[in-house]
Amino acid sequence: MTLKFKKIAGLLMGALAAFTFATNASAAKTKIADVSQYQGSINWSKASKQLKFAIIRVQHGDTGDADFRIDTQKDINANGAYKYKVPFGQYGYAEFSSVADAKKEAKDFYKRSSSKARFYVLDNEHRKGKGSEQSYVNAWLAQMRKLTNKPLVYYSYQNYVNVHKINYSKFDGSWIANYSAKPNVSTDLWQYTSKGSLSGISGNVDLSKVVDSSTVNSWLKTSSADAAKPTYFTSLPSDKEVTASKNIYQYHDVNFKTRVSKITAGKKLSVKSITRSNGGAYRFQLTNGNYITANKAYVTD
Repeated sequence: MTLKFKKIAGLLMGALAAFTFATNASAAKTKIADVSQYQGSINWSKASKQLKFAIIRVQHGDTGDADFRIDTQKDINANGAYKYKVPFGQYGYAEFSSVADAKKEAKDFYKRSSSKARFYVLDNEHRKGKGSEQSYVNAWLAQMRKLTNKPLVYYSYQNYVNVHKINYSKFDGSWIANYSAKPNVSTDLWQYTSKGSLSGISGNVDLSKVVDSSTVNSWLKTSSADAAKPTYFTSLPSDKEVTASKNIYQYHDVNFKTRVSKITAGKKLSVKSITRSNGGAYRFQLTNGNYITANKAYVTD
C-alpha cells in the first residue's frame, strides 16, 4: 500500500469514525426530563448527552400564595441548557384561585421566564378557587396568547383532568402524568415516572415519553422563525387604523388594569400612538385615549 493511499484510507476511516460517533451521540439523546431546584446543581455538560429536551420550572404559585417561591435554579438551568444546546420549555406550577388571579399568574410567569424557552407550560394540578377551574385555565391561556406566539402546553395528571373535566383542546399540546399506565386522556407527552435517572443529576428525576411526535416536535421549533415574524406591531400602520381579528378589550391604562369595554372581532379602530406596558408588551393607544393590544394574533392592519 502506497503512502498516499494509506493517508487517504486513514482520512476516510477518520471521517467514518466521526460520523459514527455523531450518529450514536444523536441517538443517545432520547430522554425528556423536567427539572427544578429539587434536582440541585445539574451538570448540563453531562445531561446534554442524553437529553432530547428539558422542561424547566420557573415558579410555584405566585405572590400572595403562602407557599409561593421562584425556583432558585430557574436561570441557572435555562442558561445551562442553552449553553449545551438542549432545547427547553418552561413551566409554572399554578395556584390561581380566580380568573383575575390566573391572568396575573400568567403575566408574572411570562415575565420571569427565559426568552430562550421554546414553549411554555401551565402546570395545573392544585385546586384552590371556589369557581370554575376551567375558567381559570381559559383565563391563563388567553393571557399568555396576548404575550407570546410560542406554543402553550397544558400539564396535569390523569385523575385531575378526569375529576375536574378540564378541556385543554385549545392549547398547542398536552403533557399528562400517570405512572401506572399510559394516560386514559388525550396526551402528546406522557410523564411516566418520577424515579428516573439522568446523567448529570444525582437522585431521581421525572421522565416523559413522546406519544405524538408531530405535536411535540412543533414545540421545539427554533425561535429564529418567530423573530422573522414579530409577535407585536412595533410601529403605527400608515393609515393609523387596525382591525380586531378576534374579540378583545380596551383598557383605560397601558398595563391593562382597568378594563373599559369589549371590542368585537371585525371592528376597525383608529389609533394615534404605540407604546409599551411596564412588562414590555406593545400596545396601541386609540384616538379615544384607551389602550388595546398590539399583538398580531389579535389585531391586523
